[in-house]
Amino acid sequence: MPEYRYEGIDRAGRKSRGVMNANHREAAAAALREQGLVPISIKEKVKTEPRTVPGFGSVSVQRLAEFTRKFAALAKTDIPISEVFEILAEEESGSLLPEAASHVAREVGLGRMLGEAMTDRPRAFSPLYIKMVEAGITSGTLDKVADNLASLFESENHLRKDLYSRLAYPIGLLILSFLMSIILRFIGFITPQLFAGLMGFWMVIIGLVLFGMTRTGYRIYREIGMRLPFIGTFMKKINLARFCRIFGLQYAAGVPLLEGLEASRQVLQDSNIERAVRGIEKRVQGGMELREAMVSVGVFPKQMVGMVGVGERAGGVDRMLEKLAEYYELDIRTTATIMTTVIWFVVFLMVGVTVGAIVISAWGHYFGMIGELIDEA
Repeated sequence: MPEYRYEGIDRAGRKSRGVMNANHREAAAAALREQGLVPISIKEKVKTEPRTVPGFGSVSVQRLAEFTRKFAALAKTDIPISEVFEILAEEESGSLLPEAASHVAREVGLGRMLGEAMTDRPRAFSPLYIKMVEAGITSGTLDKVADNLASLFESENHLRKDLYSRLAYPIGLLILSFLMSIILRFIGFITPQLFAGLMGFWMVIIGLVLFGMTRTGYRIYREIGMRLPFIGTFMKKINLARFCRIFGLQYAAGVPLLEGLEASRQVLQDSNIERAVRGIEKRVQGGMELREAMVSVGVFPKQMVGMVGVGERAGGVDRMLEKLAEYYELDIRTTATIMTTVIWFVVFLMVGVTVGAIVISAWGHYFGMIGELIDEA
């Protein structure tokens, strides 16, 4: 059945806009008259593929956190949603996010639902973001949902920045030692044979890093990491924290339990936990309580299951999930400190191999020159 955007006016002179389904334009006009509206404009909604958005990649977590925090502040006012996104489009810089906000403002102004308009810009608004916004609109708590989303992005951004800052120095050392190898070869301080060996060593490292940046490589490295004793535990905690944070936010926003579990599962990067959540969905659908379903899949820690059970009995599952997320995030920071120390050791070992090779080459070159002078004498 075709979909029509309409604009009409009631007997009191108030304008009304929206979207409705009808077999044809005349049927849509008749339906509006039955509702007491005089049709002003009725246009068939043409479904088109989303246009290509200018810019590259997707919106960073930090930018999205700042955008959502502004969105939350404006959602607390009486400003219409279309005007809210117009204001956000004017305040944002760059190309991707302002264009996405402008598109949403325009589409909402034409009568589309907010979540539906957001789906046209998947590089700016993820399915989770859209689902949370729709839940906020349905429950009448859009401002609180936006605040929670902003807090989620800020927490994730803080974790990323903390890890990146710890890795910046060792990575800088690696790059510096690589550049020094090239410079020393250029001035003749390293023999061609040694330089070829060093370049082979570095090319292997660079190749492994570049492969890890591809979708296939990332998936392979992730699966390998999950099977390693220390790294696997660290990655599991990251996914548990993400599950607790996202599922808790959706539970608080009034998203139906099964929809919340499904959306939380889609953002996980641990195949074991993902399968476990899928199992919980089936058990909950069959009438089992959330805590019992979590126990039956046998993947989630006892502490987590116990706190969820307490939350179910006290009517505060969302608060318990938030506390669990904070606990796991604190544990992640502690574990990240230990992992960074190990990474530093590996990096310094690699730098030591490079420097050692350069020193051996330099002394070999030096003694070779002395030998040549003795032979000439």
